[in-house]
Amino acid sequence: MKRPPIPAPPYHGGCLCGAARYTLNARPMAVNACHCVDCKKLTGATNLLMVLAPRDGFVHEKGALDRYRKRADSGNEIDIVRCAVCGVRMWHEPLSAPQLVIIAVGTLDDPGWAVPTSHIFARSVSPGVVLHNDALVLQDGPSDRKAVFDAFTAIYPTA
Repeated sequence: MKRPPIPAPPYHGGCLCGAARYTLNARPMAVNACHCVDCKKLTGATNLLMVLAPRDGFVHEKGALDRYRKRADSGNEIDIVRCAVCGVRMWHEPLSAPQLVIIAVGTLDDPGWAVPTSHIFARSVSPGVVLHNDALVLQDGPSDRKAVFDAFTAIYPTA
């Protein structure tokens, strides 16, 4: 499979109703698919496709938000940020890594370039899900995010 190129920032996105909007003014650090049970339940899909990016490049432009703090089995906590009007899950803010923002790819205005460079919690992959042969595949969550970042850089080296 030939991967699409990563377009230059900015990347714009928002919720279903249009009340909440954001802009990412930084290059992604990773495009990751999470196959854990929590992400399946929170999305209603087979996985959550996400862009990991530097928090200082992210701007919440408008719209009221709701937050839900989720504690993982690891003990780490993450704030799940949703539009207060339509309830769409837009991004996460990990408390253990406040320098990051994790954006749900489906909320990007143009998500067509976001093909996973890594898959985590692959032990829970749903039938029919394709794991790209050049992507990093971890059976569980990474002990840190370096492996996920390195997988992205290996596929999309910086100039």
